[in-house]
Amino acid sequence: MKRILLITLIMLVSAGTQAQTASPYLSNHALPYMPVKLDVLIIGNSYSMDTCALLPDILSSMGINIVNVYVLYKGGCSMREHYEYFKNDQPVYELYVYNSRGVTKLEKKIAIRDAMRRYAYDVVVFQQYSLESGNYSTYEPFLARIIQGYKLVSISPRTTFAFNQTWAYASTNKNIGKAYPTQESMWRQICESVKKMRANSGIDVIIPCGTAIQNARAVPQLKTKKDLTRDETHLDEYMGRYIAACTLFESIIGPCIGRSIRDDLSIIGKASDANQVNNSNRRMLQNCARLAVANQFEVSEFVGQ
Repeated sequence: MKRILLITLIMLVSAGTQAQTASPYLSNHALPYMPVKLDVLIIGNSYSMDTCALLPDILSSMGINIVNVYVLYKGGCSMREHYEYFKNDQPVYELYVYNSRGVTKLEKKIAIRDAMRRYAYDVVVFQQYSLESGNYSTYEPFLARIIQGYKLVSISPRTTFAFNQTWAYASTNKNIGKAYPTQESMWRQICESVKKMRANSGIDVIIPCGTAIQNARAVPQLKTKKDLTRDETHLDEYMGRYIAACTLFESIIGPCIGRSIRDDLSIIGKASDANQVNNSNRRMLQNCARLAVANQFEVSEFVGQ
């Protein structure tokens, strides 16, 4: 009897330890609703720039002038590097703001600490370097430490944390077949990494740009030679970037200010551009984003409907 009780006690302690280990380290705030203004900071790289590039067109088209999305940019920057730059307080970033007036470069050289405390951000978005985005072991402990750093220097009394799930490379990219066996496997590994990030960190606001792009790649009418990219890595100027901006809008901006991307009627690009956003494809491109937000880790069959 004593042996049974001892074994039971060990199992309970072990289970409790595992549960504690697996529990998230962050209790995330809900997104603000109907704020007087909305300030968002994205700590990222060139994929952050792609995500926001066409946001000014959308905001201007919809008459939204209370939203500012700031991008702290350093090309190819990983979460490990963001952490190192914070720790060493190095001014290696550029700072941009995207709003209904367009895009403006605010700083040519700024440290991550200075950017973090510059405004009282409502939302802060993280993302991983694209080549490492499908490998969760590269996320931590750096993400947790960056959040600690933000809490240390921020002037905001209340911040919601979010994560930008980035997209897989074009199927012809040289890293497909090396770092990742196929484009689909890269996207699925990104999804699995973001699932683990959400479970372990508590960051439950996901911007599923990767799934939105994957949705579009499954639709014959939206096919392009480089899989919606301009260089087999970064998104093309119009359709690809529009999908990403729609996904950002539907994940964060729309829920905060009570608007839907359906209100956007933008035509972006010239009529001669193969990847122009226009009246014939805009609804499908918006569907890619809306369906990704509804189901963040699966390709939808309803994009063309």
